[in-house]
Amino acid sequence: MAMPSVAEKNVEQEQENATEDSSFEETQSELRQNDFVDQFPEFRTCPSEALAPIRYQPLLGADGEPIRIYSDEASRENDMAYLTGNVRVSQNQQQLTADRLIANNKTKSYRAEGDLLFTNQNFVVGAESLDYYSLEGSTSIEDTRFHLYSNNGNGRAENIRVDNKQVLTLSNTDFSTCPEDQKSWVFESDEIVIDRDSGWGKAYNSVVKIADIPVFYLPYITFPVDDRRKTGLLPPSFSNSNRNGRDISAPYYVNLAPNYDLTLTPRYMTSRGSMLGTEFRYLTPQNYGEIFFEYLPNDKAAATSNGETLPDKRWQYDLDHTTRFTDNWSSGIAARKVSDDGYFQDFGGSIEDSNQDILSQNLYVQYLSQDWLMRTEYQDWQLLNSPVERYTIAPRVQLTRFFEPSDNGFEAKVNSEITRFDKDNAVTAERYHVEPSVAWSHETLYSFFRPELSFAYTQYEQTDISGNDQTIDRSLPTLSIDTGLFFERTLNFDDGDMTQTLEPRLFYLYTPYEEQQNIAFYDTSLPTFNFTQLFSRNRFSGIDRIGDANQVSGAITSRFLDEQGREKASVSIGRTVYLKDRKVTMLNLPVETDKQSGLLAEVNWRWTDSIEVKSAIEWDDQNNETTHGLVNLHYEPEENHILNLGHRYRKTVNRTQEEAELAFAWPMAQDWRLLGRYNQDLTENRTNDSFLGLEYESCCWAVRVVARRYINIQLDSQGALVPDQRDEHSSGVYVQFVLKGIGSLQGSTTKFLEDSIYGYEDLLGK
Repeated sequence: MAMPSVAEKNVEQEQENATEDSSFEETQSELRQNDFVDQFPEFRTCPSEALAPIRYQPLLGADGEPIRIYSDEASRENDMAYLTGNVRVSQNQQQLTADRLIANNKTKSYRAEGDLLFTNQNFVVGAESLDYYSLEGSTSIEDTRFHLYSNNGNGRAENIRVDNKQVLTLSNTDFSTCPEDQKSWVFESDEIVIDRDSGWGKAYNSVVKIADIPVFYLPYITFPVDDRRKTGLLPPSFSNSNRNGRDISAPYYVNLAPNYDLTLTPRYMTSRGSMLGTEFRYLTPQNYGEIFFEYLPNDKAAATSNGETLPDKRWQYDLDHTTRFTDNWSSGIAARKVSDDGYFQDFGGSIEDSNQDILSQNLYVQYLSQDWLMRTEYQDWQLLNSPVERYTIAPRVQLTRFFEPSDNGFEAKVNSEITRFDKDNAVTAERYHVEPSVAWSHETLYSFFRPELSFAYTQYEQTDISGNDQTIDRSLPTLSIDTGLFFERTLNFDDGDMTQTLEPRLFYLYTPYEEQQNIAFYDTSLPTFNFTQLFSRNRFSGIDRIGDANQVSGAITSRFLDEQGREKASVSIGRTVYLKDRKVTMLNLPVETDKQSGLLAEVNWRWTDSIEVKSAIEWDDQNNETTHGLVNLHYEPEENHILNLGHRYRKTVNRTQEEAELAFAWPMAQDWRLLGRYNQDLTENRTNDSFLGLEYESCCWAVRVVARRYINIQLDSQGALVPDQRDEHSSGVYVQFVLKGIGSLQGSTTKFLEDSIYGYEDLLGK
């Protein structure tokens, strides 16, 4: 007997398709025999992989295809059709299975009852009954259980409505991402609306329960269904410290447009007061950047911070902007500034933050092509906890001409600049500099040879604080010859072949001496001696000093590479031999008469994936002492099993600095991980930074608690205390709590953990 059409008369009867659907019936029978129907057994525990049981997944079909209905038995009466036994209805990648179905061809609707499952690509629902209205494209399901594939969300509801846009509305429902047998937390709500198109859900009049205990009431909350952005309240942050007291912030995200957004972060500290932070991000075809500003209008603790009176109004701004006018023309600004010297000590959160000593403000316009670089910039600095100021560059104009290398290996360029240096109550100057250079490069598979000759002409127009002008000219040629060899051989090991290289390198540098003591220091310093300095053409950074040189630097490196070309280990050793005393010094220091530099050595080792060693040393063999040394060991035998050991040593004329460090992140048992760090200043016998934390993570929730204590003082460039400061430590307890699938209540732990423990990755909530 033919069955009436439910949609456009395109219904097919099961009896006419017995062969086509035999596999489906067999699967249904098997599911019933294993009692799979009513209890969602696959969702009782945290899934280890994507699940695709046949009955819970809809048949694939094209959009707009007709409804197809199958059953064991079917009958009709006027506009009504009655189907019983293994009923299956499918259309547009949606599928319904039930014991009975009553279809009304006049209203193009149907009702299904008994052992009912409704599925699509996003969720599966079990229910007592379902009503579908084809003309409206909506569905109403009574007394339901549901499971969302995207985030393991599941629960029960008195009623679920699905509209024609696939928006789910759940009434009198509970919701959790925990499995049925591990309900660690649950939302009980009057109504939950889940919109897959927007990627967000909304819950009304919700009670959050943890371990069946009501924790708090939420009249309204939004939560993500996927990773897309949406305007709404972000997870708040909680912490407690001796410096700021109880500290809570509640960021609010505003998704203004696909290419720009705004985050407002109200923050309250019981010891200081209320602060507001704002962050605006934008991206257009020509412009992109971020603008950050935070402001504390009345700091209650300012009068007692850092042993000195600070302003009541505390603020910080950070601006990073780039504009691309064309492929060659661009401009940008990068500027950061704070209200006072103690800002980062009060609000920074780590010894690294509290020891930020210089902030820059830079504005530039630039043209860059294959042949030309033209750049105009203005730059100023804010020096924190320093009695001196740095020169403002107001402005600098650079022009560089690059000449394309010739076929025989010659290349040339001309660097030039005009710079104005300005500072209150100090010598000011205009500096004119031009430096043409020519080089030749000859390379083979086993060697390279690169001589380079340059000539630097610099003129200073200096004005002292009395208004007296002085013109200083300086002309200096520089010759360098850089050459090296490359050898390799194959080493045979049981687990594969290795390639060992041997790379000797020599670098000769000659610059004649010229008196430069009358030139002030504007943007020049003496960098730390390292392997890079061995092959530098000027031992000073900046051009206010061009060092006289007649010296030879030599180094030799050996690397071990596996069959994929990955470096497993390397050893380097080098030094500089001075053929002449160095008369050009900083701050009228005596002539340098050493005949050779200290001996530099570096060893890097990663023979296995479990152990990584990085070490470096500068050995003064004239005085038989170490000038600088470090060694870092990273041990990770399995993923997220981390142990780091480190030791650093540096000796200068004024100070010896030595530190030791231990950091770790190690699972203790299933779902538990212990993490911590201990950094000790061995010279001052004080703890710089220490924390101990514990993480617990199940499949649907996680928590991290970290207790931390770190020194919160200003140190000078040598690591010594800035005068007139207390040797003060800050301490606090930080908590991060994650309800997986809906967001997290986060403390300020993630960034400093990833910075403090090399190799650590924050996995909570992922």
